[in-house]
Amino acid sequence: MDPGKPNFARLRTLQVSAVMAGVSVFVISGLLMGVFRAPGVATVVLALAFASATFGAVFYFGALLLEGSLQKYILSDETVIQGDDVKMVTHTASSGDPVIDKWIGTYAFARNLFGMSIVPILILAALYYFG
Repeated sequence: MDPGKPNFARLRTLQVSAVMAGVSVFVISGLLMGVFRAPGVATVVLALAFASATFGAVFYFGALLLEGSLQKYILSDETVIQGDDVKMVTHTASSGDPVIDKWIGTYAFARNLFGMSIVPILILAALYYFG
């Protein structure tokens, strides 16, 4: 295997593990917060934020530790505010290989998902503790 290429089997395993972790966190937090008995907007958003943060963290940090070669394709990050929308934009370099480019996109998505899912958790935690 080329040392500059990521291990695709390991990335797929990591992706499946991250999805399973996210679903598990959603179900467990949903059960603990009563989302399935009496859903409320705040509890559903909080359960989704926990699940997306878990998926993003597991995949992003797992890929960073196990397949650090994807990080070299990340050029820059910026936060773009357009009216009421806030977007986290990651600029990436092309590898020239469509399979690697797909994994770079998944890696960048997991980074952004983790970063943007932490925001509602912090806001809701602050409202809970200080509200």
